[in-house]
Amino acid sequence: MSKTINYYRHGETAWNKEGRLQGWLDSDLTAKGMKQAMAVNWDPEVVFSSDLNRAVKTAHLMFPNKRIHKNESLREINLGHWQGCLIRDLQHDEQYRCYLNSPHLFISSTQESFEEVTNRMLAFHEHLSQLPYKKIAVVSHGVALACLFNAFNKQPYSKLWSCLLGGAAFISIETEN
Repeated sequence: MSKTINYYRHGETAWNKEGRLQGWLDSDLTAKGMKQAMAVNWDPEVVFSSDLNRAVKTAHLMFPNKRIHKNESLREINLGHWQGCLIRDLQHDEQYRCYLNSPHLFISSTQESFEEVTNRMLAFHEHLSQLPYKKIAVVSHGVALACLFNAFNKQPYSKLWSCLLGGAAFISIETEN
């Protein structure tokens, strides 16, 4: 049986717009983010979302007549002490520059590692492959989805940022059970 899983990034948030790192913290969707979400035109059988508010709200706007199944495995990377910081204020931070410019060399301190994010996203994807639905929507986050897509493409973490999606963008995965 063929299965389609559409993985969506949440819509633009106030902190995305202002250049502030969110991680497991949250900010509201902007008007643009709400418009991005409402532009989605797909009718899945089931919808899963990160339990963070920006993803849940995006999922409700994308699929207003569907029950949203929240799951913390779909959360964004935990950015530890960087959460809530403006990106411009982190430009002097050597660890942050490594995270951004050399993700394959990044060693986490208070943050979740890319490998940890990848493993939980792959485990959730495996869970989805066991479900009986043919059309599944998943709403998650930029780095979490980049880790998943990077793994699907069997790429090293040095290529991670090439997998980053914009607001409410998606990648469709076709699987066979």
